[in-house]
Amino acid sequence: MIDVVIPLYNCAPFIETTIRSVQHQTVPVRKIIVVNDGSTDGGEKKVAAMAATDERICVLNGPNRGLSAARNLGIQIAKARYLAFLDADDAWEPEKVASQLAVMDKGDFSFSHTGARLMDESGKPMGNVPFPIQTTVAPTFENIRLGIYPVTGSGSSVMVRRELLERAGGFDEKLRFGEDWDMWARLAQFGPAIRLDQPLTWIRVRQSSMQHSLSAEKRALCQLDCRIHVARHWENEPAFLQAHKKEACYDLWAVMRWRLLRPSSLLELYRHLHLHPYAAGRILARHPGDFLHVLGWGCAETVRSILHSPSEAKRLLRRFLAERRRK
Repeated sequence: MIDVVIPLYNCAPFIETTIRSVQHQTVPVRKIIVVNDGSTDGGEKKVAAMAATDERICVLNGPNRGLSAARNLGIQIAKARYLAFLDADDAWEPEKVASQLAVMDKGDFSFSHTGARLMDESGKPMGNVPFPIQTTVAPTFENIRLGIYPVTGSGSSVMVRRELLERAGGFDEKLRFGEDWDMWARLAQFGPAIRLDQPLTWIRVRQSSMQHSLSAEKRALCQLDCRIHVARHWENEPAFLQAHKKEACYDLWAVMRWRLLRPSSLLELYRHLHLHPYAAGRILARHPGDFLHVLGWGCAETVRSILHSPSEAKRLLRRFLAERRRK
């Protein structure tokens, strides 16, 4: 019924725990496909040792090509009706697969995802991952592609119908940030998703992860670029393009606010969007007035929040100083 794809890159301290969480599922999986993406820490040797006692474990070794390429290689090997992804440092609760299979078989859903808990590098719980949306927001195609409904729990919480994954074309290997969102949006065009509120996925928080290593400005720019990249698939739909522009203004301001003291950097951002290869990017800066409107709106909202709550000014100052120290 289900195959599991685990991309592995330098996660030797965690990979055995990750695989054991799959082996201990209440509903057995067909294959555990571990794609070694050029690891240099010996993690692949631990997987090989586990494969010697579990014929379901399949190890694929190759050069480092990135998360999306590793997942796509695993997808090519998978043959089961359903496919689930699990990052090499994350883990599942024993009933995770059974719970998702139960709901996937009852409806024509393109994919499902679960709630999640966070753990630190030693495996100590750090609390649940909150759903950053109201429960009334449905996981529809429109809401997912606009980012109104973010799929929480990372790729490790998702189970998909394999045939739809193949129709969608696999993960975009050019993306290094936001490849999950891009994939879930393309899948959702074939049918709605469904969320299981139970926290059945464990996400390991590591200080060496890419998101932790980036500055707030760079993370915001990655988020904006990802939104544009997702929207490009449907930028020929005028109504969607306008809805995308409205949502993208929040991401644009998130970049702008870190460049307020660097006018030349703001101008560089304007030119980047004005000359963007995708209409989903150009719509944010067709004219200087478009760009300045977002700048004025963002400044006004920030001032309003500071006047409404003095503690907000302290929070913003602390964050600004923290980011300055990072540089």
